[in-house]
Amino acid sequence: MSISFSRLPDLVIDGSGTDSNVLLGVDIEDAVAIVLIGMISLESKSYVIQGRRHGAATWVTLQEGMIGVALADVVLPAADKALCYDMRVFGFSAFSAFRIHSPGAVTGDQTWEVVKLWEGM
Repeated sequence: MSISFSRLPDLVIDGSGTDSNVLLGVDIEDAVAIVLIGMISLESKSYVIQGRRHGAATWVTLQEGMIGVALADVVLPAADKALCYDMRVFGFSAFSAFRIHSPGAVTGDQTWEVVKLWEGM
């Protein structure tokens, strides 16, 4: 099997907001990995990835770490950088939707490109 890729809609926090648009779980349910690419103009903030549980109205912050070790919020790529999130580790598709959250209002659009990697035939 080969790995194929497809672009998904960018995740964008609009100019004075704190939350990006939402990608639905159905958009990534077949993904083996998600690549997020930070645009060169990102503000320096502690952005986090949030997921919404199925049937829930609230959002939770995705964390990572080993059992018995303090957990930390999953980091996003910095400006002009990219990170690949392995679905076996991060499990974005376990949520009905996910988004990017900023701890405070941004002063201009903050954008991350999103690429889905999946196993093709």
